[in-house]
Amino acid sequence: MSFEPDLAEAKATLRKEIRAKRREIGEAERRLAADVVAAKLQRLEKLIGAHTVLSYMPMRYELDIAPASAMLKEAGVRIAYPLCIEEGGLRLFIPAEEDGFKIGAYGILEPDTETALEIGAEELDAIILPAIGFDYKGRRLGQGGGYYDRLLARTDCFTVAVGFDCQLVPSVPVEPTDKTVDIVVTPGFTIVP
Repeated sequence: MSFEPDLAEAKATLRKEIRAKRREIGEAERRLAADVVAAKLQRLEKLIGAHTVLSYMPMRYELDIAPASAMLKEAGVRIAYPLCIEEGGLRLFIPAEEDGFKIGAYGILEPDTETALEIGAEELDAIILPAIGFDYKGRRLGQGGGYYDRLLARTDCFTVAVGFDCQLVPSVPVEPTDKTVDIVVTPGFTIVP
């Protein structure tokens, strides 16, 4: 990914600031935030009425989306998870069972490709995605690898960015390849750009 040095610096600075804020969130507040976000997502018809939704397994300090994923599964929605591959791509899998995961290259849980069903991006009705930060226009600041931006370029499904209130900033610096989301959900805010 290539972009202006000033833009790269602005993104790096913002990532550092937001990561520091996320680390300060206590465990009880994290659990409450996960439950509140799950309850909000349960009210989104485009999620509850979906056939297949891409969720994620959280990295350290990211919002735990497990309560929301469990709620969607109970509603009959198929839940897929991403697997990071070379050159910044994502493969998508539906685990065969609840514990159908293994530790991946980035130290996060990934679907076990031996037992999971691989699907294409065209099968997704919605994506719940994490971010380092996001703003009121639906712009998101990811980890910097462009994995989700590449996926979002291959689909026009409904997209929801989730996180903690401290991840919401006035403006996220963007470049032409950065994709916006349809809605941002945090414990305290629901933003439809």
